[in-house]
Amino acid sequence: MKNDNTTATKRRVLAAENLENKPSITIGLILTLAVMLSAFSLTSCNDSNANNDNRVVVEVTAAHDQETGEHYFVTDTEEVPTGWVTFRFINATEFTHFIFLDYLPGDKTIEDVKNEIWPAFQEAMYLIMEDKDPNAAYEKLPEWFADIEFRGGPGFVSGGNTIETTVFLPSGNYVMECYVKSTDGTYHYTEGMAEALVVTEETSKAEEPAGADIQMSLTSQGFGIQGELTAGEHKVAVSFDEESPGLLGYDVHLARLDEETEAKDVALWMDFSRKSGLVSDHENPEPAEFLGGTHDMPVGNTAYFTVDLEPGRYMWVAEQTADAAMYEEFTIPGN
Repeated sequence: MKNDNTTATKRRVLAAENLENKPSITIGLILTLAVMLSAFSLTSCNDSNANNDNRVVVEVTAAHDQETGEHYFVTDTEEVPTGWVTFRFINATEFTHFIFLDYLPGDKTIEDVKNEIWPAFQEAMYLIMEDKDPNAAYEKLPEWFADIEFRGGPGFVSGGNTIETTVFLPSGNYVMECYVKSTDGTYHYTEGMAEALVVTEETSKAEEPAGADIQMSLTSQGFGIQGELTAGEHKVAVSFDEESPGLLGYDVHLARLDEETEAKDVALWMDFSRKSGLVSDHENPEPAEFLGGTHDMPVGNTAYFTVDLEPGRYMWVAEQTADAAMYEEFTIPGN
């Protein structure tokens, strides 16, 4: 839930059982993708659990109702124990999505966010789309908004891809949200893409991921990459080593570029303060193919994610304003 000179927030929860009320064409698409991806997920899970049988995995599917235009999450759990949690994010749509984790203060719940925070952010974005000053809308935010802590989550992922990101979660109430925008500036959370997650005081036996061959240190100076990027699978460990001066924390996302895509254009798309920033629609779902990453976390935390690189052009990119764009292009050579 980031502020909106490149930020936004959320809306209501749609439970898995509501799928039965969707149009049959949408159900068929989702079920077909689910069957295909579940086979992959089971194989991946079994391989991963060979080294950590106690992993706590939350599987979330991004879905879309083609008739209503509704974006929403379907998740396999509403509660996990304190500790290391792996989010397996399946994007079963044609649009770009992500999961951003908001750690709510005290006894606040998703209903408080829905009633007191989401309307202000959505009003502000509509004003931006009309070339109007959004500050009057932001002034409606409650004081407790400043106490929300951002706890990472799976980064940007293009339609048809599945990613995994692992973070440490303390006990409390969370919101899982996507604030990519539709063409008119409507946030995906407004269209249903948000879910509640409760982290109990029970401590899990899940171990911190091991074996990362790529290390990153996120600061205002960039990504601080150590390790050799080659074709094949890599486990990336991301350390959050510097506080951001504003509400836009330092994060990292991986994008594959085609021959005509300019890295600077992708970085520009990441800027929420622009009308076209983070807009994903039928004609232009994204400026490049997104392959995952992690959102920002408090200093001292580490997040992990896995990437599988093929020969080609890529970039690491952070969600920042255009005047503070942070990205780094690299190439994986062919054989």
